[in-house]
Formats: sequence, structure tokens, C-alpha cells
Amino acid sequence: MLYFRTGSTWIYLVLLFFPNINAIRIIGQDVTATAGDDAELFCQVVETAETLTSIRWQRRTKEKPTNTDILIITSGGKQEYINGLRDRVKFAANFAGLNGSILLSSVTVLDEGIYTCIFSVFPSGPYETEVRLTVQVPPVVSVSADPPAVAGDSDVVLATCTAADAKPAAEVSWSLDVLNNSVKVQNTVTVDSEGRYTVKSSLIVNASVDLNQKKVQCEVTHPGLKEKLELSYTLNVHYPPQVVYINSAGDQGETREFQCEADANPKPTNFTWSRYFPDTLSRGVNSRLIIQLNPDSNGLYYCVASNQYGKSVGSLYMHVKQSSESKTCWTLYIITVIAGVCCFLIWKFNLFQQFIKRLQCNSGDPVSTESLD
Repeated sequence: MLYFRTGSTWIYLVLLFFPNINAIRIIGQDVTATAGDDAELFCQVVETAETLTSIRWQRRTKEKPTNTDILIITSGGKQEYINGLRDRVKFAANFAGLNGSILLSSVTVLDEGIYTCIFSVFPSGPYETEVRLTVQVPPVVSVSADPPAVAGDSDVVLATCTAADAKPAAEVSWSLDVLNNSVKVQNTVTVDSEGRYTVKSSLIVNASVDLNQKKVQCEVTHPGLKEKLELSYTLNVHYPPQVVYINSAGDQGETREFQCEADANPKPTNFTWSRYFPDTLSRGVNSRLIIQLNPDSNGLYYCVASNQYGKSVGSLYMHVKQSSESKTCWTLYIITVIAGVCCFLIWKFNLFQQFIKRLQCNSGDPVSTESLD
């Protein structure tokens, strides 16, 4: 009985001389910061009149799972930085005000963990609390289509929006406008050993030519982003040449140049020119054809345009009329030829008559007396 009475007496004496011992509290606050930003770790002693002698900060992370000292502050204002964090840790409070908050700059995923704030007060001893630092990592966002969809293929990936290496996982959605009813959305989520998430959202469609160059928008939200991230994307559907056009590319004196063009994706890489009648073809170079402006160039021309998916053909009928000057020259030429022929025939006729007369003289026909008289 004496022992218990003696123990009770000691407890009574401690409570008598140190009435505030059980009232001491240390408050802290968990922190979430974005990678690259600064994080303030709050810690403070409240409800005590005892003397603060030192503040010690420790931390344990996934990389170092045991408590390790990083900073010690004493009542004289001396600061001791430990384990290589001197440039990144700053005492950001008031020692006399019983505030032990610190500022950790440029946080990374490796800084995530439990930080322990230890206050040593006299005479009651050390008190501590834990502050959890969570580091969120914004995603790296991209939109792509690899390989590109080809018109006619069914259930193919038209585009994929990727929000990679994020903590926590990002939310990915699409703004499709008029394509909502023709496109299916498929999402996949993966996580690596560091707890970073990659979300992929793919558009699944039956590819067609009319989807080419349509506009869609990938929308990504994440607590590490200051606002919603919106990426516009133009759909890319490959298809063979649909329609081939042959257009005039300009006159160059006595020649005319024509350009062969086609609705295709990708653009045609090969052009073949041919002529139906006559079979002689003017000079054709790739998508361009040069034709001489004369009647000999008249005829039906063809251009076959092709890419890796197929080919299509376009045609052009060329007809060059003779000019009025040319017609006049031809008329004068014909008249001249006819006149020459007529002169030649008259000259031949006169020669023939003279020949007949000579034959009559040589045959000894009697001379008429009437002619002599």
C-alpha cells in the first residue's frame, strides 16, 4: 500500500509543478503539391508555456523507408542541413513563435512520403507529429494515329489521346460534335512501378473517306493542371484517288501546259499520260503535260493518277482550230496552184498545135492556089 501511495504522490507532484504537460499539442497538416512546385510543410506547438529548445525534421520515402534527419534548428537560430537537401529545404517559420514549418522547393516524386516534425521542450521532453507529402504529376498529353486508318477498314483506331505518366490518373474524354453517333470510345489504364498512370482513349470507327479532315478535340483534366487541357486534332483517313482533274496551268506562246490533280490521301505520287488518237503523245512530265497549239495535237488525252492504295483516270479533249490567216494562206496557195496548172495546160496545148502543123508541112500537101493569089 505504501508503494502505491508513494507512486500516487509523485504523479501528484508532477501535475502540481507542471500543470500544462498534458495540454501540449503539435499540429500539422498534410500537403499535396505538383511536381516542380514548392511545398510548405506546416508544424506548430500549441497550448504550452514550456521552453522550446530545438526542432528536428525527419522523413521517410519509398526510396528510403526509414526515418532520416534532414534539418535541425536550435534555440540559438543555428540550422543544420543533413543528407544533401540544403539547397532545397528552408526554415520558413518563427522559432520563438513555436512554429517549425519548412519550405521544400521543386518537389519531385522522390520527395513523396512521411515527414516527422519533432519539438523538444523543456522540461517535459520531445513531442512529434507526422505530415504526409503527396506529389501529384501532371500528364504528358498527345494525340496520334499510328498507323493511319484506311478507308474501307472496319473497327480501326482513328485516333488515340494519351495522358501519360500522371499521378493520380488523368481523366480523358472527347468532344466529337457530329461524330458522336459514328464513333466508339475505348479507354485503357496502366500503372508503372512508381505509381504513375497512363490513360489511353481511342476512337474506333469504320473508316470512310468522309471522315478525313474532320475536327475532334481531346479533353484532359487532372489536379496537377491549372485548367482543362484541350487538344484539337484533324482526323487523317487514307484513300486511293477518287476523281482526277486536268486543269490548264497557263499558256506559253505556242504551247499550253496542263496540270493533272486528284482527290486522294496521300497525294498521288505517280502520273501516267496517254493519248487515244493519234497515238503520238506530247511531252508529259509527272503531273504536267505540255501540248503544242496546232491541229496535229488534236485528240483525247488521259491522265492516270495513283498512290499506294489505288489509281483513277481523268481525260481531256484537245481541239485546235485553224486561224483565219492560215485559211487565207491556204486559199491563196490553192489558187496559185490551180493557175499554174492552167497555164501549164495552155502552154502544152499550144505546143501540141505547133507540132500538128509541122507534121502537115513535112507530109508534102499541095499548096492551095487560092492561098498564092
